[in-house]
Amino acid sequence: MSDISSLVVGNEVWISDPKEAWMLGRVTNLDEEKVSVRIDGEKNDRNIVAKDCHRCNPKTQNGVEDMTKLPFLHEPGVLRNLDVRYELDQIYTYTGSILIAVNPFHKLPHLYGPHMMDQYKGVRLGELSPHVFAVADSAYRFMESEQKSQSILVSGESGAGKTETTKLIMQYLAYMGGRQRGLPEGTRTVEQQVLESNPLLEAFGNAKTVRNDNSSRFGKYVEIQFDKQGRISGAAIRTYLLERSRLVQITDPERNYHIFYQLCFGASPEEVESLRLKPASEFYYLNQSKCYELSGVDNAEEFARTRRAMSIVGVSEEQQAQVWKMVAAVLHLGNCQFKSKDGDEEAACFKDQASEQAAEAVAALLDADLALLHKALLMRTIVTLEQTFVRPMGVADAVASRDSLTKTLYSGLFDWLVNTLNASIGQDESCQAKIGVLDIYGFESFKKNSFEQFCINLANEKLQQHFNQHVFKMEQEEYEREQIDWSYIEFVDNQDVLTLIEGKPMGILALLDEQCRFPKSNHETFSTKLLHHTSNTRFSVPKRSQTEFSLQHYAGEVTYDTLYFLDKNKDFVVMDHQNLFSSSTSNFIRELFPDSEEQSHSSMKFSSVGNRFKVQLGELMAALEVTQPHYVRCVKPNNLNKPGIFERINVLHQLRCGGVLEAVRISCAGYPSRRPLDEFVDRFGLLVTKLWMDGTKTEKEVALAILQGAGLEGWQIGISKCFLRSGQMAVLDNLRTGTLNRAAICLQKYMRRFLVQNVYRLKRRSTLRIQSMVRGGLARKLAHRLRRTKAAISLQTATRRMLAVLCWQTTRKAVISIQSWTRGMFARNTVRKMRYLKCAILLQSRVRRNQTLKTYRRKRRAAIVYQCAWRCKMAKRELRQRRAAALETGALITAKAELEKKLENLLLHVELDKKWRDEATERHAAELERLEEDLKQAKQAADAAHAQLLQEQDLRQQAQTLLEEERTARVALVEQAAVSAAAEAKTAEVEQAMGQMQEAVARSQTAELEVIAATAEAAAVLAQETERADKAEVMSKELTGQLAALNEQFLELQALIAKQEADNAQLRQAVSAGPSLRSSALHSSQEKGALRSPASSNTISSSTEGAPPAHRVNGLPPGLPDATGRKAGDAPGPGFADLEREQAELDAKKQRLLLEKQAGEQEVMLRCLSDEIGFDKSRPVAACVIFRSLLHWRSFEAERTNIFDRIIQTMSRAIENHTDDTQHLSYWLSNTTTLLTLLQRTLKTTQATAAYQGQRRRTSVSLFDRWRGGFQRTPAATPTAASSDAALPGGPSSPSKAVASTTVKQIDAKYPALLFKQQLTAFVEKIYGMVRDNVKKEIASELASCIQAPRAARGGTTNLTPNRRGSTGGAAPLSQSWRHILESLSNLLTTLKSNHVPALLIRKLFVQVFSFINVQLFNSLLLRRECCSFSNGEYVKTGLAELENWLHSAGTPHVGSALDELRYIRQAVTFLVIHQKPKKSLEEITHDLCPVLSVQQLYRISTMYWDDKYGTETVSQEVLGNMKQLMMDDTNSSVSNSFLLDDDSSIPFSVDDISSAMGESSVPGMLNDLPTPASLRDNKAFAFLTEKVNE
Repeated sequence: MSDISSLVVGNEVWISDPKEAWMLGRVTNLDEEKVSVRIDGEKNDRNIVAKDCHRCNPKTQNGVEDMTKLPFLHEPGVLRNLDVRYELDQIYTYTGSILIAVNPFHKLPHLYGPHMMDQYKGVRLGELSPHVFAVADSAYRFMESEQKSQSILVSGESGAGKTETTKLIMQYLAYMGGRQRGLPEGTRTVEQQVLESNPLLEAFGNAKTVRNDNSSRFGKYVEIQFDKQGRISGAAIRTYLLERSRLVQITDPERNYHIFYQLCFGASPEEVESLRLKPASEFYYLNQSKCYELSGVDNAEEFARTRRAMSIVGVSEEQQAQVWKMVAAVLHLGNCQFKSKDGDEEAACFKDQASEQAAEAVAALLDADLALLHKALLMRTIVTLEQTFVRPMGVADAVASRDSLTKTLYSGLFDWLVNTLNASIGQDESCQAKIGVLDIYGFESFKKNSFEQFCINLANEKLQQHFNQHVFKMEQEEYEREQIDWSYIEFVDNQDVLTLIEGKPMGILALLDEQCRFPKSNHETFSTKLLHHTSNTRFSVPKRSQTEFSLQHYAGEVTYDTLYFLDKNKDFVVMDHQNLFSSSTSNFIRELFPDSEEQSHSSMKFSSVGNRFKVQLGELMAALEVTQPHYVRCVKPNNLNKPGIFERINVLHQLRCGGVLEAVRISCAGYPSRRPLDEFVDRFGLLVTKLWMDGTKTEKEVALAILQGAGLEGWQIGISKCFLRSGQMAVLDNLRTGTLNRAAICLQKYMRRFLVQNVYRLKRRSTLRIQSMVRGGLARKLAHRLRRTKAAISLQTATRRMLAVLCWQTTRKAVISIQSWTRGMFARNTVRKMRYLKCAILLQSRVRRNQTLKTYRRKRRAAIVYQCAWRCKMAKRELRQRRAAALETGALITAKAELEKKLENLLLHVELDKKWRDEATERHAAELERLEEDLKQAKQAADAAHAQLLQEQDLRQQAQTLLEEERTARVALVEQAAVSAAAEAKTAEVEQAMGQMQEAVARSQTAELEVIAATAEAAAVLAQETERADKAEVMSKELTGQLAALNEQFLELQALIAKQEADNAQLRQAVSAGPSLRSSALHSSQEKGALRSPASSNTISSSTEGAPPAHRVNGLPPGLPDATGRKAGDAPGPGFADLEREQAELDAKKQRLLLEKQAGEQEVMLRCLSDEIGFDKSRPVAACVIFRSLLHWRSFEAERTNIFDRIIQTMSRAIENHTDDTQHLSYWLSNTTTLLTLLQRTLKTTQATAAYQGQRRRTSVSLFDRWRGGFQRTPAATPTAASSDAALPGGPSSPSKAVASTTVKQIDAKYPALLFKQQLTAFVEKIYGMVRDNVKKEIASELASCIQAPRAARGGTTNLTPNRRGSTGGAAPLSQSWRHILESLSNLLTTLKSNHVPALLIRKLFVQVFSFINVQLFNSLLLRRECCSFSNGEYVKTGLAELENWLHSAGTPHVGSALDELRYIRQAVTFLVIHQKPKKSLEEITHDLCPVLSVQQLYRISTMYWDDKYGTETVSQEVLGNMKQLMMDDTNSSVSNSFLLDDDSSIPFSVDDISSAMGESSVPGMLNDLPTPASLRDNKAFAFLTEKVNE
């Protein structure tokens, strides 16, 4: 209501109207207590009492999301806001924490789905746009944080969308609390069973009503239980007040329960025959209405869906068959019609043959006795204390008995289904908390209201009382939070209505139960009883009515007809019916209706429906009392069930019935208008301009001055909000309007003066211009005459000068020609003499060179002859020494093993010392950083003092001379200090500043000395550690040298062994030739062996050791006879046993030493990989070393090897502790991609290898499982077998293959090599994903600030309006967020380029990063209305421009098409900042401005847009209507209707892409001229790294 003082002429107000509920008008005149209002379209004004007018809220294009933020909170304001939002398909609106959901009557798929659940997950209520998911998430978060049970109460009238809203809430709770792991295959989780129970309950408990095609005719409370981890652990379903009267009586165009029609249309032919089914139009319970099918619903498909749901929840096939029998029995019972028997009104019989057949069908379906069924339908058994009577029933009683039996059958079946569902789902008795979802019927008021409406409204009264208490509690909490006085506010309670209905002994339900116990009572006696015993003010009786009474509910007055109250309240269990059930041979029927002794002693047992419902309602309220409630009010916008129609009177009635307006009245009882202090000051600050613009005043002080200046009373100011009583906001608005009007008049005054001055200045400028043109013409004539005179003089001067110049030039040319000829003659003579001299010198030098060359060649030949002779002599001497050393081979091998062990121990100590030294270095580095920070602070203090000195430069200008003399001699400064008193004062200030500067310098010098001392101490400790490490390295090098010497001795030993094998061969020949030749053969073999070169012995050794012993005996090929006549392969004589045994031992020792040597080389290479060894000419050294080593060892051709697994494990250990270090990950990404490229270009697969690979894969585990497990050894590798490539010719230990170059060609790779390639591919993808996720994680926190422009803080606590931001002087923190993102991107690009990551991977990475930026910014823009503003669009556009500039500076080779990934957010922001949106057509928007955005996205932006800078409107209503129509047309298309974007986290490249991106460089080009790592440089085993690689 509005006071007359709060209204002014021109205000827009709402007035009540019987047709439109509320109409908008404009005040035209004020007269004491009445107001004249002009309605658009009406000629005459309406005279309204001022208290009946409500001020109109400021118009907004999209309404407000929370109606408590409306300046004027009243019925028409709430109604108008819902209407505006409904037109834009924004069906959800908050009223505080209460969600109002308006049924759109068409699909809005973009509002639901997992993408929307992700957006609302964990977001505070009210932060995003209103949504049912936000309420569900709020309940879930409260339950998790406070470990307290929650409840969500969904209410509304039939057709308002309660059932669908409940489904959405349960889907969200299942989404948040689901995801159970480890369940057996085929097992359904609790949340799945709860969701799949909905179709079953809808089939048996929902029906078509006048207002809704799928109306729930029962109340449902689903209690979802959660464990400690927040996962769903159990659930329970409770039902209330199933509408049993619908079974026997329906009106056109309503329907009975869905299951009857589904069975008739969807049953199979066999079921039709066994159940004796007919078309639905032939059953009495169904043909009372002519509606058998629903639009868009297939009964057969729904029946199949119901069957599937029953199977899911655990109903077996046998039980399903029994259920269908009971449903069919109910239908056949309705066809049992009766008539009077032989004219006797007290006795009834079946009407016709069809009724008797229907009875037979019922008996057959229930497996019961037909005679007992006839008795139950036609007879009544009366039990007294003395005897039992059986009497016939009349037609009316028979029909009532039939209907009672029908209700008993169906209600028992429904209860059994609910119990089965609960048993199937299971309950968790040890659950930590619960969330209950209540889907219950809303308040009902029809022309004719019966017992069902009475019970429904009782439940709503109970819930409304609970709702009022909750709303009042929220108001109380807000007042306490803001620390304001609220003690005088009255609480609206409806306890008197509940007492009238439930009270004992004179409550309506108590009187109804009392009347039901009397046999002769009827509705008239009940009405009389109510009239005489009820004196409550809420109770009344309509005039001229004997069977009706009225109750004043919270939602209005409802009149009830008592005609069927008694019949519907009775819930007798008839003994004849129970006998019928007991006679059934079906165990299912007997379990549903068990017999009891109490029932057997009475003809019927009284049970009250109302009393049972009251008990259930009490249990429900008790359950709700221990939970924290959340409310969802569903609203039906029209009775036509069509979209786009908003019936105000109907919606207003529902808002009253739903308690929304009751909540508004509670708010109005206190402070209906409440504004945050910053918003209040922003709007009304112009009333106190001086204080408002004073930067020293707080927002609270400014608000206090505004309210005091307005002369208002009763308001209060809290901590962060200003609370106003009803009508006070209108007074302030009027004052603000008056201030703005006065300011507008002032502006108009100055504007008019400005226009007149402009006219005067224009005339004055015109006059001056005419005068200047006249004076200019006269001056130009004089100037023309003067120029002609001057031109004549100039021509004469130029002519004379030209003649003189020509004469002088002719003379000068002649002199120059004479001089040049003379000088040329002298120069030619000199050159001729120099040529003669040069030829003579050349001849002499050639002759002397020939003579010297002959002498040198003669001396060189003599020296060579002498050297050869000497070397031959020394070689013979060394050969004799080596023969003696060959006997000590065993000792050398033992010494070598001991030295190797000692070397390993020393290397371990060296690594430990190096690790300790690194830690010490890190500690000292940290200490140095701390000291440097102290030095930096001291320098900053000095800089501050210096800055202060500069600020006083104006004071020192007059004393500058005195300061310079003071620096040279302080005595002179003292003498001149007495010049003047003013100069002395200024000099004193200068000296004081100089003193401060000197003190700062002294402090900085002290800090520098401390840093130098600490640095020296750290350097000393570092030197000691370095010395220890150097000693250890020297010792390691000595041992390495000894090992190398042993290796050389081993090679020499190999040569001796080969020589010995040759001697043994000769010895065998000698033995076979005869005893007389043995000694001579042995002597000759020794002499020849002494002259044989090591190369030849090695050749013999390599040629013999390659053949297996089974194929070469006695040194001869198989099948050739020796000198004694034996063939190769025959058993040798006794003289050869020792020789063969020694040969086998030597072969075994040789193989073992080769394996040990190769394992040592592999270990050295893997230790080298653990350190970052850098790059050379953009080539990763580590990758090239690995590939060269594997190529040299021929590991790619090995059938079994573990070197590949060890390489993968080494790289895995290198990154497992640096998953957040982009620098480290980039280094390994570069190395792995290079190594993968080399493998791709080198390895090839043969058919045999492919077959072998397939055989091996059948026994191997998953590739990614191997990676997660650290890449354990391949199945073929064993701990003892290092590599089989050592036995191949040209292995690492074969000296005969030590050539100067290596040839690279396509290699037939074996299975281990191919598996290594797959592992390496997975490793590359994993590292790439780590780098990408690290970047996303780094910039994700900044993106949240980049989507919304900050408001400058006033006083550091509150926000300011744009016209006050200039006084703050602070920089907006958001620009810092953009800079952080740019710095992160620049650092990432620098890191990738410094590690020489392929340009392809860099491009792909930046494309995905910018796609992530686009998705985050775009989704936030569409989910937050405060972001869809004009100023925010300008802010985001500036940030995107900075990103675009960065992309251009980075260059296309590295960022590629990353800019295209921002197209969604760029076009959305462009749409926000364009002007004249209402003039844009849909074609211009979709084709020119935003071609990428979908219609759903454009519609979302258009409806959420608001201009906070210029106050412009969004697109026209015509464009919005076209967008909405397109959305409705595309609803059933296969294209996703979501307006949100999804982030792409796939791997955007393949191995071939990487290989192609590495360029055309060949493998030799990538491997040649590669520097050897420092740790491998002194190791001769890796000398192959310096060899040249050929194609």
